[in-house]
Amino acid sequence: MNLNGLEIEIKRSNRIKTLSINIERDGSVNVIVPVDLEESKIMDIVKSKEYAIHKYITNNKELNKEHIDRKFVAGHSFLYLGKSYNLQIIENQTEPLKLYNGKFLLSAKVIAKAEDIFIKFYKKQGKPILEKRINYFKEFIKEKPNEVKIVDLKTRWASCTPLGNLNFHWKCFMAPPSVLDYLIVHELVHLKHLNHSRQFWDEVSIIISDYKTHEDWLRKNGVKLTLNDNL
Repeated sequence: MNLNGLEIEIKRSNRIKTLSINIERDGSVNVIVPVDLEESKIMDIVKSKEYAIHKYITNNKELNKEHIDRKFVAGHSFLYLGKSYNLQIIENQTEPLKLYNGKFLLSAKVIAKAEDIFIKFYKKQGKPILEKRINYFKEFIKEKPNEVKIVDLKTRWASCTPLGNLNFHWKCFMAPPSVLDYLIVHELVHLKHLNHSRQFWDEVSIIISDYKTHEDWLRKNGVKLTLNDNL
């Protein structure tokens, strides 16, 4: 679907009853709709939201100007669970990367692969944290994911598949723990409501009453949760 020059992807699902508009971090827009909803009705609803969609995308472009391009050199800071740690290059370190005494210690031997090393660090350190918090929150939501992965989602922080699998971007572990908790709850609730209906947000708010604060934090600071311009 084309909305005055903006391409919008339409996705149909038999798990939802109402239309849901999603604007990704890269500005792309997709609309999840019930399988039997007529295209003319989809177009009418999306057109009624045209101003809000373009305003949101424009605001995001302004926020993206805050991007931080980190360099793998001594003294530059890198994020982990909402805190910033300076990088130190170590000549005779056997472990590629470790967090020690308030600093990221990177082996001089792996500087050429530093980007991949950091991503592996976030995935390895993030896995037990993710599992622990999912086990905690699933007791409130009464839903259990089939599988949980930490991957590169490109344009999303996290996702829930129709099969009940949850995916989280490795960048999530740069964010503060409270924001990570919000993302976990968001996706767990999607196991019950694969949309952004009123019922979905009502259930999220029962567990994370200030969820809008975390959404706003991600919108304003998400662009800073990165290693370089290509990620």
